[in-house]
Amino acid sequence: MAYYSQQAAEKALKSLLIFLGKDPGKTHSLTELADMIEKEGLEIPLNVKENLMILSPHFVISRYPDASNGIPARQYNKNIAEDLYKRAKEVVDWVKLEENLQ
Repeated sequence: MAYYSQQAAEKALKSLLIFLGKDPGKTHSLTELADMIEKEGLEIPLNVKENLMILSPHFVISRYPDASNGIPARQYNKNIAEDLYKRAKEVVDWVKLEENLQ
């Protein structure tokens, strides 16, 4: 669930950039995508930025043993996975709101 939470947030941010007429590129960095969005004049709320900072590294940690210093699945439990899901949902909900306001 950690990987999919990061991916949901990434795809939401990329969809917002495309909606704004910008090419998001091939980055997986949620903070880099957030910087691109803010350069377009949209202010990202602090709680969403914090969610992005927490979610961003899970693209790598959840997939690669070398990055997680062990078996990726052992780095997570139900509480951590549910927290990451909640954070991703907040990001997606914010993006939906922004797209509806534009």
